[in-house]
Amino acid sequence: MKRKIRLPIVAAPAVLLALVFASCAAPTAAMKKEAAARMQMGVTYLEQRNLPAAMRELTHAEKLDPDNPKIDMTLGLAYQARGDLGKAEDYLRQSIRKDPNYAAAHNNLGNLLSLKGKHEEAIREYRQAAGNVLYPTPEYAYYNMGREYSRMQDFTKAEAMYRRAIAMNQSFADAYRELARAQSARGDWKESAQTLKRLVELIPSDALGWMDLGSVYVRLDRREEAVAAFRNALSKTEDPAVRKRATGYINILEHEKR
Repeated sequence: MKRKIRLPIVAAPAVLLALVFASCAAPTAAMKKEAAARMQMGVTYLEQRNLPAAMRELTHAEKLDPDNPKIDMTLGLAYQARGDLGKAEDYLRQSIRKDPNYAAAHNNLGNLLSLKGKHEEAIREYRQAAGNVLYPTPEYAYYNMGREYSRMQDFTKAEAMYRRAIAMNQSFADAYRELARAQSARGDWKESAQTLKRLVELIPSDALGWMDLGSVYVRLDRREEAVAAFRNALSKTEDPAVRKRATGYINILEHEKR
C-alpha cells in the first residue's frame, strides 16, 4: 500500500500577503483625488484630439479608482474617438452597471448605438437619460431621440422630441433647425419657415439658421425674402464654406430676377 505524500504547507511571506491585501483595498482619498485629476487631463486631451495622451491618463486613472463610473464613461468616449466601437460600448455599459442612474453614460451609449445603426436600442438609452430628474441637460437626450426618429423616417415623433428639447432650452439652435427639417420632410414648408423665423429672431447671429430659412423661402418661391436671408447669413459668419453657399444662392436668385 502506497503512502500518500503530504506536501508541507508553506506560509506566504508577510510582504506578499501585504501586497495581496493592498491590491484589494479600497482606493484612498489621495488616490481618488489623483484619479479625478488624471481623468480631467484625459478629457482635456480628448478635446485636443490627442488620443494617446488621453488614453494614458485615463487608464492610469482607472487603476487608481477602478470603481469610478465616470472614468469608465470617459474611457468609452476615448475608445469611440479611436474608432474601437466594441471596446467603447464595453466601457459605457460597465459605467452603467456601476451606476444604473448615470444619465450621461446612458446618453453617450445611445450615441454609440446610433452610430451602429441600432436605433431602437439608442432610443431606450436616451429615454433613460431624459427620465433622470438629476440630469442637468435632458434637452440633449430629447434632441438625440428626435434625431434617431428622423433617421427612422418617423418625422411626427421626431418633431415631438425636438419640441420637448426646445421647451427645456429656448436657445437650442440645433433643435430648431432639426425641427424645421422634420417639418419640411413632412411637406409642411410654411411651418418650417415659421420655426426658422423664431430661431433667427431669438438668435440673430445663427448663420446656419439664416441659411436654412433662405432655402425654405426658395422652396416657397419667396425669392426676395430668400435673398435677404442669405445676405443675413453672409453677415453673420466668416466660415468660407457657408459664405460660398450663401453667395452662390444669391447669385442664382438675382440672376433669375433679371
